[in-house]
Amino acid sequence: MKSVRKLASIIIIILLFSCCKLSVSGAGERVITDMAGRRVELPAEIERVVTTYHTASKFVFALGAQKRIVAAETDFSRIRLFAMLLPGIEEIPTVGSKRKGLNLEEIIAAEPELVLLYPYHDGLTAAEKLAEQGIAAVIIQPESYRQIRQTNLLLGQVFNLEEKAQQVDQQYQKILELAARTRAISPSDRPTVYFANSQLLDSVGDGMLQSSLIELAGGINPAKGSKQGFIQISAEELYQWNPELIVTSQRFRGELTELIKSPAYQGIKAFQNKAIHRTPANLEAWDFPGPASYLMILWLADKLYPELYRDINLPALVEEFYREVYGKGFTALGGQLSP
Repeated sequence: MKSVRKLASIIIIILLFSCCKLSVSGAGERVITDMAGRRVELPAEIERVVTTYHTASKFVFALGAQKRIVAAETDFSRIRLFAMLLPGIEEIPTVGSKRKGLNLEEIIAAEPELVLLYPYHDGLTAAEKLAEQGIAAVIIQPESYRQIRQTNLLLGQVFNLEEKAQQVDQQYQKILELAARTRAISPSDRPTVYFANSQLLDSVGDGMLQSSLIELAGGINPAKGSKQGFIQISAEELYQWNPELIVTSQRFRGELTELIKSPAYQGIKAFQNKAIHRTPANLEAWDFPGPASYLMILWLADKLYPELYRDINLPALVEEFYREVYGKGFTALGGQLSP
C-alpha cells in the first residue's frame, strides 16, 4: 500500500511540474519555463532575489531562502510571519507593489540575480524590461491550490532546494488526503458556504482560490455561478442563497459579534445559527494564495463536518505544518487561532 501511495505521489508531482520545465545549458546556466510560459535563463546559483508581492515572498520563506531576499515589496517588514523569520527585515529596501506599481530603478539597484513577479498589472512589462538589463525575471501564478503546489516545486528547482520543496509538498498531500473524507458526500447534502471579503456583500465567483477552498472542504459556493473573480452582490441575492455558513476574510472590516446581530439578515440560516467565522490565523491571511492556504481547507472542513474530524487535532496539525514548512512552530512564531 505504501509503495502504491509513493508511486501515486511521484506521478502527481510529475504532472504538477509538467508546465514548468528546467534544463541546463552547456555554460552552466539553466533555462526554465515559468508559469506565464516564458523561457528564462537563470544563473547556476541564485543568492540575490527580489520579491515583488507578499505571495511570492511566502514561497521563498517556505523554502528557507529568505536570507537571499535583497529587496522586496512595500510593507514587506509589516507582515508578522516575515518579521519573525527574518531578523533585520526593516533594513531591506522596498521596490513598490503590484497595486501601486514597481520601481524598476530600485529593483536594478538591488543587483538581483532573480526577480519574482506576478502575471498581471505591470508584471509582464517589468519582466521584459528586466530581461533587457540581463536580469532574470520569473513569473509565478499561484492562483489555485494546484498552482500553489506547482509554484513551490518550480521555485524549489530555481533555488536548487528541491528536497525542501518536496518536504513542503508532502504537507500539502497530507492535508488533501484528510480533506478527501468529504469527497463521498452527495452534492445535495453539502452545505451552502458564502465567502465575504472586506465587507459582507463583497464575495468571490468562479476561478478564485476561495471557491476552490469551499469545494475541497465539502461545501457549495452559491456565488460561483455569478461570474469570475471578485464580485459584489445584493442583500437580496444573499437571502436567496441562504447560506448555512459564512466565512469572512482575515481582512473583514468590523466585528463579527456585531455583524451577527444585524437585524437586516436575521432570516438567513448562518445568522440564525451564529455560523459566521473569520479566517482564523493572525500570522498571515490563509484566505489569500500562499503555502498556508492549504490549512484553510482542513479548518473549513472541520467547521462543516466536525463528526468526520473528531480524531484530528487541528492546532497540532497547524504546529506541524509551520514547523515543517517555515522551520518554526505556529505558536513559537506568535501565532494564534481565533475560536
